[in-house]
Amino acid sequence: MKIKISRPITLLSSIATALLLSACGGGGDSTTTTTSITGQLVDNYVADVNYSCADGAAGVTDDKGTFKCTKLPVKFQIEGLILGEIDTLPADKQVFPQDLLHLKREDINHSDVIAMARFLQSCDEDNDTKNGIKIDKKVRETFKHHNEEFNPEDVESYAAEAEITLIDEEEAVTHLEHTTEFTQELTQTALPEPLKDTLLTPASTLTQEAKDTLSYMGNEERLAHDVYLELYNYHLQNSNTAIKQLNNIATKSEVTHIQTVQALINKYELDYSSFTNIDLPELGYKETAIEDMEMGKYDIQKIQELHDLLIAKGEQSVQDALEVGCMVEVTDIDDLLVEIPIAQDSNASDVVAAFEFLRDGSYSHYWAFDKGLKNMGIDEGCCSLGQEYCHPEYPTDTKGRR
Repeated sequence: MKIKISRPITLLSSIATALLLSACGGGGDSTTTTTSITGQLVDNYVADVNYSCADGAAGVTDDKGTFKCTKLPVKFQIEGLILGEIDTLPADKQVFPQDLLHLKREDINHSDVIAMARFLQSCDEDNDTKNGIKIDKKVRETFKHHNEEFNPEDVESYAAEAEITLIDEEEAVTHLEHTTEFTQELTQTALPEPLKDTLLTPASTLTQEAKDTLSYMGNEERLAHDVYLELYNYHLQNSNTAIKQLNNIATKSEVTHIQTVQALINKYELDYSSFTNIDLPELGYKETAIEDMEMGKYDIQKIQELHDLLIAKGEQSVQDALEVGCMVEVTDIDDLLVEIPIAQDSNASDVVAAFEFLRDGSYSHYWAFDKGLKNMGIDEGCCSLGQEYCHPEYPTDTKGRR
């Protein structure tokens, strides 16, 4: 049986033998006591702010808002205008206006927080806070000869002196709220710390093709999670056979893969009106927790058809279920090898890192299904499905060893 479904973007590729699939790969108060303390000044990421540490170290925050000390407290200022000081580094290593003002993270609507958020966002040299905040040279020059602490009541005077136009309060609060929520939600996920650090960087300007890729990717990751878990439950209930690869990959790796794509979509504040050339889903993917997603149900018809075909094959036998895993992972790797250059075209290092994380997961999953087939006596493993699914060149770990 041959199934070929065309699609307008590169994510869904044909599986010539039997199926077509696009799938997976399927603010705290604690202190940091390490000798090297690294954090980020954020509302988005605030660059060109002076900082000085208790150890005598001093510097200027970089494009990611990064500062480094060996001893706290650390003081932040725009030249002579002191924004605030922290005595302990929050657990997420992010320093928000709330932290500088010694308020709780949820105090976004506090008048002092709003004043500082308006001021910092209005100091951005390109007036585009989505790609980070870089303090304008003119603003730095204005406050070079000051020697005072930031006074929220004087924000209008600061703006007038620096000849900048303050953004309105609602816009400032919305921006700060999004940055705060994104950071807190991301730090609560099980994603690897290096990936979290990469995601906690200024947003890039995504091409439309990259946006479309993210949209479809969300549904693909869900599909892999659902198919694996449904097939695991089916064989456990009908033949008392526990196919551990399906369960482990679905409940562990696929969950982190879904969270990875959700983090990207939320970081870029993408809503479905941002996407073109696809059947727009209405599942509220951005806002829905994984456990609340309706398994095996999709608003994209092609995804629904693929799900049903995979389930039908995988229910035939344990071997078929493992073969479905081989097909899913090869297709996912093929898609990601196309999608990574798309992200690179947008200079989106965070999206590239996320896609590479998904690809590396798919490499590991491929070998897990290959081993499962070999343990059944299928000596060729995934290669028994034909040349399209035979990939001895895939690394068995993310360091490229086989």
